[in-house]
Amino acid sequence: MKALKIILIVLGVLVAAMLIVPLFSPATAEVSAEIDIALEPSQIFPGVASFSNREAWDPWVSQDSTTVVKIEPKSGYVGSTYAWKGEKVGTGKMEVISIQENKYIQSALWFGEVETPSLVEWSFEKVDGGTHVSWSFAQETAWPIERLGMMIGKVFLKQSFELGLANLKEYMESLPQSESSLGTIGVETQNSMFALVANGAGTMETIGEDLGPMYELIFAEVEKQGLQVSGPAFVEYLDFDEATGYSNYRAGFMVDRAGSNAGEVVAVVYPEMKVVQAMHTGPYEEFTNSYDKLDKYITTNGLEVSGKAFEFYVTGLMTESDDSKWETRIVFPLK
Repeated sequence: MKALKIILIVLGVLVAAMLIVPLFSPATAEVSAEIDIALEPSQIFPGVASFSNREAWDPWVSQDSTTVVKIEPKSGYVGSTYAWKGEKVGTGKMEVISIQENKYIQSALWFGEVETPSLVEWSFEKVDGGTHVSWSFAQETAWPIERLGMMIGKVFLKQSFELGLANLKEYMESLPQSESSLGTIGVETQNSMFALVANGAGTMETIGEDLGPMYELIFAEVEKQGLQVSGPAFVEYLDFDEATGYSNYRAGFMVDRAGSNAGEVVAVVYPEMKVVQAMHTGPYEEFTNSYDKLDKYITTNGLEVSGKAFEFYVTGLMTESDDSKWETRIVFPLK
């Protein structure tokens, strides 16, 4: 009987602990970790917000080789999802619900079949030498079992967050860093516009050499016809041969009203059109990275493009000597 009493007392203490200890734990379980990364916020934010290459640094995916990841980015990042399924890590999904570009990300997180998501937040603060990155998690817990379980689970979760940030830092800082960046990709309506253009053809190398004389020719005709330039110089690529890198194109200026054909200079009226577009900031030599991102967006979202492309040179050599600040709006008309 004495032994039974001892067992009952021990059980009573354990039950009491399970019921009482969680009373002193907050209903909202919170975990956070932070780290400094030697990059600009604009170099870190897009990948985190779109879940691009998340599997390369995710602290849980690396622990389960069976994990299958599905990433679905969205225009402007909000609505982008990251879902996973693995024997050890189970199933779950994250969805971006709010952002402040290059500053803040808020996501909903579902584990398994739960109906009420947890909250995941990221903040990016520019500091000397890079960016201070904070990653946090908050989940409402019910008394007593969930609250007691999270008291223990928070320790392991914080370790995972710290590992994930260390992985992210190593991954991001190891990437070849370019001087360029691409702003938010989106589907927009481009207004109709008048233009004077000249036709050309060549590879990317020769086009760059030919544009100067072409713009001089066109601008002289703009002045001759008494027109006003109403927007940046541009190139419209009519086609592109991937094997040779050869394109037929039009170089031109937007003008305030309809002009007239004059020799090699042609007056064009572009209709209003739906386009996929984004602003490339940086040297022209790094357009390839931006075009790759736009191509990925177009493919991921199942969009059909016309086969043409525009580059609007918003800021360039004539107004800014630092090529890392050059701005070019890249546009793909949709069918």
